[in-house]
Amino acid sequence: MSKKTTDVSNFALAGFGRFGRHHANVIANYPSSRLLAIAEPNQLAFEQASKEFPETAIFKDPFRMMEEVDVDAISIVSPEDTHAELVKHALNKDIHVFCEKPLSTKLDEARDLVAQAKQKNLLLRLGYILRYEPRHRILQREVQAGRLGTLANIRAKRDASRSWFEAYGHRVHPVYETLVHDIDLVLWISQQRCRSITAWGGYHLGFEEPDTFVMIMEMERGTLCTLESAWLVPDGTPANILGWGEDKQTGNGVVDASIEVLGTKGSAFLKTYESSLTINDESASYFPDLGFWPEIDGRTMGALREELWDFVQTVRGEPNAGVDSLADALHVQEICKAAIDAEKSGLKVKIK
Repeated sequence: MSKKTTDVSNFALAGFGRFGRHHANVIANYPSSRLLAIAEPNQLAFEQASKEFPETAIFKDPFRMMEEVDVDAISIVSPEDTHAELVKHALNKDIHVFCEKPLSTKLDEARDLVAQAKQKNLLLRLGYILRYEPRHRILQREVQAGRLGTLANIRAKRDASRSWFEAYGHRVHPVYETLVHDIDLVLWISQQRCRSITAWGGYHLGFEEPDTFVMIMEMERGTLCTLESAWLVPDGTPANILGWGEDKQTGNGVVDASIEVLGTKGSAFLKTYESSLTINDESASYFPDLGFWPEIDGRTMGALREELWDFVQTVRGEPNAGVDSLADALHVQEICKAAIDAEKSGLKVKIK
């Protein structure tokens, strides 16, 4: 699926916000890749990108960037409602695509994009970072090796700071923002398709989208999976995600996530963000992230680096981890739509 076999692969980045900065850092530090262009419409972020990457072309418009710069691949880390059009444009330009979730909030649109990538033999990968985190890799391996017996139940929780929901989380349904990771984990760990969904939402903060959500997935071989998310973690909770934005409201915050897998021969429990390092200062206590995108000596490391470097390696035709699945990514989209439909209708929704 590699587009070129040159010594250096050229990459573009759409979005230089709180997460796009990490993408830029990881891509720029891969030995055989070059970050050729960045697109960022926000003026402050545009200026920051110019300062941090003086040799990279900086654009305001990502579509213009893709027209004017010849690249092998693009990483899309822009607002959720821009993903689909950017992915479509990139595929039309024969550019391999890494896109942070969600691919789209419209199922038909997601299906069209997946079909387009397959038809053009281009790489389309979604940002399901947990597949690249070592503890989740080992959990999935042990489950598939049969250590826990037949899977009976999977329970997953992903709570987040209330201040984040008020700042930006309300822009998209939480099934696409938080639970999408747990849906993907269920598919990957169980290696099963989902056959039906029941779901409930809570509207406590006055927004159009629910701030709490609970869903039950019934899998094809009988495994029952309960997933829940609440964007209600108070500001006083010790932070485990730092620098998640440019102001106080979107700065430090919390993701409290875990997954429990129960089988007929055993069980497993994994807490996503372990508080193995606690730092106390005059203002607060916090638990810095050590596993997903810690920045050390100016370089972003952790699971995000593993994920993006694996994408670079795949684009270049080099050996890769082989843990991604475009079929699973599309099924995640089907499940998200079914969950929203189930919550709105109050009925169980079957997936064909």
